[in-house]
Amino acid sequence: MAERLHKIGDVAEVLGTTIRAIRYYEEEGLLKPVRTPGGTRLYSARTVDRLRAILALAKNGYSLESIRALAELRTKCATGDETRQAVSARLEELLAEIEQRMHDLRSLSVELRAARNVVQQCAGCRHPPSSEGCPKCPVIDRLPYVEMLNLIWDEGA
Repeated sequence: MAERLHKIGDVAEVLGTTIRAIRYYEEEGLLKPVRTPGGTRLYSARTVDRLRAILALAKNGYSLESIRALAELRTKCATGDETRQAVSARLEELLAEIEQRMHDLRSLSVELRAARNVVQQCAGCRHPPSSEGCPKCPVIDRLPYVEMLNLIWDEGA
């Protein structure tokens, strides 16, 4: 029984991406679809899974160069053990980057919640939203403690 192949539009729809994005990754050498004699691109389940992995990395900010380096890493190794070492090392680097991003995002989340909570204290305030218009604003007192407020509040106030 022959493997079922999928047209580019179907792949784009299933993965929530565009035909152009799929063609881009093909042009960059990261995907190799089967071509019919008429030139129609057809994608195997494995190629769709490969694209899903590419899209996951791209969605999370990894550059084309980084994705390509990971995709080609195995081909640069002479043995399975060399592959294991190289791929494991790169995956550890990626995991460390992700852990750092998660830490940074948790810190940012705390900061944003703190800013939101301070700004909520302005509920019902009828004063103009500036240092001059509301000199006793609770935001002013919290500026040294909640950095995000310094972006929201008067510049240089």
